[in-house]
Amino acid sequence: MNKELLRKEIKVNQLFENGFIDNSVQFNEVEVTTKNNSSFVRGIDFSDNQLIHEFDSEICVSSDEDLIKLHFSLEGSYNYQPLKHIKYLVQIPENHCNMFYYPTTEGRDIFFKGNAKSFEVFVKPSLLKNLLGTQFDLSFEKLKNAIQNSNSFVLWDKSKFIPPNIRSKINEIIQCPYKGEVRKTYLESKLTVLMIDFLLGRQTSKLSKTNIKLLNSDYLALVRVEDHIRKNLKEPLKIMDLADLAGFNATKLKRDFKKLYGVTIFKYITALRMEVAKSLITQEGATIAHAAYEVGYANPQHFTTAFKRTMGYVPSELKPAVQ
Repeated sequence: MNKELLRKEIKVNQLFENGFIDNSVQFNEVEVTTKNNSSFVRGIDFSDNQLIHEFDSEICVSSDEDLIKLHFSLEGSYNYQPLKHIKYLVQIPENHCNMFYYPTTEGRDIFFKGNAKSFEVFVKPSLLKNLLGTQFDLSFEKLKNAIQNSNSFVLWDKSKFIPPNIRSKINEIIQCPYKGEVRKTYLESKLTVLMIDFLLGRQTSKLSKTNIKLLNSDYLALVRVEDHIRKNLKEPLKIMDLADLAGFNATKLKRDFKKLYGVTIFKYITALRMEVAKSLITQEGATIAHAAYEVGYANPQHFTTAFKRTMGYVPSELKPAVQ
């Protein structure tokens, strides 16, 4: 006997009651855990983010007003299926992101068995025009038409990977060390930068304007390689091993990885290592030597040289976050 699907009914006035940037932006974390073949989700009830619900992979979602959502799959995979416009199945694998618009018609959030962690930003459609000015008209004509006609819209057919600098900004928002009015000011500034970088940032915008032609099987193979890289930064990451994991030869891996992710595989690995090390030093108070070790550098001096070349400053300039 099937369980009744869990429902998430978004009341826009309540959602943005304590929102940011003219009460038009709200962010949320959703976590899914699976134990003993049962799945539990936290973060779908905006009024009580600690409430845990048991559910069966899908959540019915409806909203009393139109919304735009930026979704970042930090762990695990996520799909969104608008029931009215089924061609817009939004697939967001782990460490990927996308933006979609959904009108008041019902849709479904879909998680798969296992653990997942998502960071999502809800935005009133009217804010993007105010935030981006003329750039909104120039860059998002299809979104404007979707909003005018109450049609579903997804920014990218194939979700894009989360660049290390964007993931770093998400971590800064999640781990905000301040309270009260200072917290609101801090989060508004971080959310503004996050959205502008996501929508108009050099790396993301370059990828969004490029018609990336990849077989879906090749795309998923590259996602698998990127996932392996991110989870094994402490280990030696050899191109032949990564090519074997993808089922490609080395030349195809290097070519297609750059095509999808916008940078060479070697630059991506280094950038990710430096962002993770930065987070360890600033958020967890790790020493430079320990951070270096955790991202695969046995020699702290070699790490410092790579960090300065990548980030533009030495790691000793980093300060732990204020608690």
